[in-house]
Amino acid sequence: MVTGPSSSKTRHWLFSKWIDLGVLYLPLWIIWIIFLTNQAYFADLEMPNWVWFVFILGIDVSHVWSSLFRSYLDKEEFNAHKTRLIVIPILLLAASISILVFSPHWFWRIMAYLAVFHFIKQQYGFLALYNFRAGKVRKKRISDKLIIYIATLYPVVYWHFYSASALNWFGEGDFFELAKWVKNPETIQLIFQSLNWVYWGVIFFWVIEEFVHKSKGGVFSWGKILWTLTTAINWWFGIVYFNSDVIFSVSNVVAHGIPYVALVYFYDVNKHALKSELPPKALFLLKRLAIILGVILVAAVVEEYFWDMFVYQERAHIFERIYPYNWEQLSSSWSIAIGVAILALPQQVHYVMDGFIWKMNAKNKYLKPIFSKNDES
Repeated sequence: MVTGPSSSKTRHWLFSKWIDLGVLYLPLWIIWIIFLTNQAYFADLEMPNWVWFVFILGIDVSHVWSSLFRSYLDKEEFNAHKTRLIVIPILLLAASISILVFSPHWFWRIMAYLAVFHFIKQQYGFLALYNFRAGKVRKKRISDKLIIYIATLYPVVYWHFYSASALNWFGEGDFFELAKWVKNPETIQLIFQSLNWVYWGVIFFWVIEEFVHKSKGGVFSWGKILWTLTTAINWWFGIVYFNSDVIFSVSNVVAHGIPYVALVYFYDVNKHALKSELPPKALFLLKRLAIILGVILVAAVVEEYFWDMFVYQERAHIFERIYPYNWEQLSSSWSIAIGVAILALPQQVHYVMDGFIWKMNAKNKYLKPIFSKNDES
């Protein structure tokens, strides 16, 4: 079930053909079909409450908490990263309080750039896993790491220089508004119109290289191709083509959150199977899925309940149906600094620890055997 080198059949996929297509790609493709067939409606749409609950709370916030099953809720994983799991939250909390006291705006600006870095690194992380499954990858004119950075960073750079951008990451003005410093915005737009062709040309060239390599009998992965193209399409269409906060938020959350939860679940059940040396039964798989989804959804609701009660006060009419607010909105600079720092901590720990818990090294001894599995289930 979980050991042995990858067979030629499984080299294309991360989990399996149908799981990859159905979980990693299909939800996002459906989202884009809906957006592209109703462009006028979605382009200027303000985010409805139900969209916020389903996509932001239900996927984005909840996927952060799935990291618990790769860290604090697993005794063996916790002991492997014990020092970091204790020290990093303390340092992040202290740093957050200090920055918030100095400037809440700068706190959210730093958070925005940290989030962008995390989202981009996850896209490359999945690509690296695809490469591991595929086997040794030859050197190319455009490396896989470079193509992911091009696919994601170019739209972000465009975002910075586009004066009519309607996007925000956490809040208004969290990115540097470089367009304000441009004396001739029309020239900048002409440059970006040319760069759009360069962008897709580079990505097309990378795809061609992959097929040329395949024709020469080299290692090839359909999953890697789909992951890269889906990433490029998602970031370019959401930021450059649509310039819609709702469209980019929803599509990016689906592209980021669902694959991450799937990865945590896949690791969790395969680790149990590896340790027991028995294939997991259907009841066990369903039970673990229910536990993971249940825990992260409850945690997400609780987190957003406190965010709204202490900070935003925008959805009290919904959250107070769960439990009435017993505290007023934070008002003093110190109470805001401490409260926001605590509430933002799970997200920050998720961002930082992700760089450690998914590295294939001695501290993560199950990663290699799990992703070397040769089944097609």
